[in-house]
Amino acid sequence: MKEIKIVITVAILLTVVWVFTQNATPVDLRLLGAVYTNIPLYVVILGAVVLGILFGFSVTIGQNIKLRQGLKLIDRERQKLQGEVDKRRQAVLDNDEDEEPTKNRD
Repeated sequence: MKEIKIVITVAILLTVVWVFTQNATPVDLRLLGAVYTNIPLYVVILGAVVLGILFGFSVTIGQNIKLRQGLKLIDRERQKLQGEVDKRRQAVLDNDEDEEPTKNRD
């Protein structure tokens, strides 16, 4: 299994290097009113990929925080209900101990 991961990692890295070498053409980048000249295209591609990953990661973190808050609320409710069940179970056990069994002899 470890060898498969290594082969896949090497294949991905070789693909990335191949894409970078094919896209080394310098381009002009206009960004927010500023003009950047002679930037290799692979730098622009890499920057877009990194920004996309960061954006996706930030969205995921926000969702995880909301889910954790919801789980905490559910856990509190579960503990409250478990306490009520335990009290009722104990009350039933106490009532059973108080009652003496009656023997019917015919």
